[in-house]
Order: sequence, then structure tokens, then C-alpha cells
Amino acid sequence: MGPLATAHFYQTIASLTAAQTDQQHLPVVIWADPRVPDRTDFLLGRGRSPVWMMAKGINALEQAGARAVAIPCNTAHAFLPELQAETPLKIVDMIRATVADAVKLHPDAKCIGILGTRGTRRARLYETAAAEIGLGVRHVSEHDQRTMVDEAIRLVKQGEPLDKAVQLIRAAAETLQRDGADIAIAACTEIPLITNQAAQVLPIMDSVTSLATACIREFGFEVAGL
Repeated sequence: MGPLATAHFYQTIASLTAAQTDQQHLPVVIWADPRVPDRTDFLLGRGRSPVWMMAKGINALEQAGARAVAIPCNTAHAFLPELQAETPLKIVDMIRATVADAVKLHPDAKCIGILGTRGTRRARLYETAAAEIGLGVRHVSEHDQRTMVDEAIRLVKQGEPLDKAVQLIRAAAETLQRDGADIAIAACTEIPLITNQAAQVLPIMDSVTSLATACIREFGFEVAGL
């Protein structure tokens, strides 16, 4: 939903599509409007609902010829039922795609750690999806959420140098590991940009990659390397 996250998502789709020419890639229409109200602010009771503007964007995509919709924002999936009710287009579920990939790639994992926004945490998005297949979920403490995860996301969104954000997410991953997480999910589309050191602590599932892969398969295209 943010500009960098949207650009990263499209780049991920392109890099994961088994294509050798431009014409073999998945046709994509992008609606990117950074004026969409902050999803986490609304879920925490301190901002306007983003639903009306997101629904407007989905309608614009439909008018442009889209046959399915991907929302590269974990927190926005708190509004998935409302948004799906507003459109005949299938909205690809980023949360369930990520959890399914986690089970497929790490079948022995019993507990997943979440590196995401406070809004994703409040909406219990991963708890709901993980419970459906018997996985436990761990979050960092409230203090670590504020000083590590929230701060790292803020640094990325503000375009700051990423060194500090990378260190913060590594520290958060270490906390999750100590608390019993077997793997960690980069559950905010800014976080995959800063997980290179965290991946030395725990296996990292990238929700952006999972959503991109699900979209490629939705349209019958091949995923590169699979």
C-alpha cells in the first residue's frame, strides 16, 4: 500500500514469474494512492476508516480490466470481508497464502513469530489463519513492538538509511526465537526490505513473496524455480 512496498511487490511478481520475454509476464494493473488512511491508526481507534478509499481503488482496477486483486499490505486484510463484499473480483488472501507457504516450506514448525504492525497484531490476522492448521503464534512484547518493530517500519517508510532498521528487526527476531518461535513471518510489506540479518536468527517467511506467488499461480503462470 505504501509506495516502496507497492514497487517492491511488483518487482517481486516480475522476478518470480518464469518468463524469458516481456510478453510472457503476468499483465498487471497498479492502483497506488498514498492518501489511503493509515490502516493501523484506524484499527487502534485514532484515524479514519480506509475501507471506502480501498473499495474505490478496487473498483478502478475492475474498470481497468483486472480479474483478481492483490493488496500488498498485511494490515489491510483486517478489512478483507468488507472489501470482498464490495466486489465480484477475487481478493487474493495474503495472510493465508503466507501461512500455507510456511507449513509447506517448514513442515516441522509448531510456532510462528510475527514481525508486523500493531494493527495486524490487534486484528489477530495471523492467529486466525494459524489456528486453522494448528500452529501457535508469538509476538514480541509491547515494549519491543514499539521500540523495535514499529520503529523499524517507521524508518523504512521515511526513507531513512536501513542499517538501524535491519538491526532492530534482527533484535526482534532474537526475541521471538527465545520465546519459542520456529520461524518468523515478515508480516508487513516494509519488513522484507530489512530482514537480511534477522534471517541469520530464524527462517524468515516473506509475506510479499507468498502473495506474489499466489497471484502468479492464480492466473496459471509458472513460478520461477518451482
